[in-house]
Amino acid sequence: MDAYNTPVGPAAVRGPRHRFRNPVGPALVVQSLIATTALTDVYIIATGGKDSPWLAEDMVPFPAVLQLSCWVAFLFWFFRVRCNAEVLAPGSHKYTAGFAIGAWAIPLAMWWLPRRITLDIHRAGGPPRDAWLINAWWLVWLLDGPLSVAFHHLVLDQTDFRNPVDESLNILCAILAIAVVRRVTAGQPAGPLPYFNMT
Repeated sequence: MDAYNTPVGPAAVRGPRHRFRNPVGPALVVQSLIATTALTDVYIIATGGKDSPWLAEDMVPFPAVLQLSCWVAFLFWFFRVRCNAEVLAPGSHKYTAGFAIGAWAIPLAMWWLPRRITLDIHRAGGPPRDAWLINAWWLVWLLDGPLSVAFHHLVLDQTDFRNPVDESLNILCAILAIAVVRRVTAGQPAGPLPYFNMT
């Protein structure tokens, strides 16, 4: 066990133990993928919405692979910064690191739990600040995701999500997501750290 992996104080008896890992690489990957997704939404708007060449039948695998890659990269980054947050503020989190992934799959709870975890991660990196950015991202994500699906099915009685309003929400959500990734990552120093006793 090296000097950066040695727990101190109450953290020494608290588990599980996590090693600080640089979040910058995963953050760059997920930001690049989110930006690419946003650019495809701009292209879709500019080339006819649901009739865009990007949505043509022979292109089906590409949007799906891009979206899946974006989610996998985001969850990888999210799990890493959550584990790092345990190193920065051991024992101060209500939800375990596993919830950084699992919370997104729990029905109904997925509407607020990831936001709560994101706020905890952000606070572990220093004094609470800019919570408005996380709240804005989360509100737009709800409008763009679950609430949009419910509105289309229950009110509009249709499943066309490729109109300018929905695409614009996608773009706004992507911009805010990139800002959140940058801000949360910036709150975690780019290098290994000892276990801190912050209780």
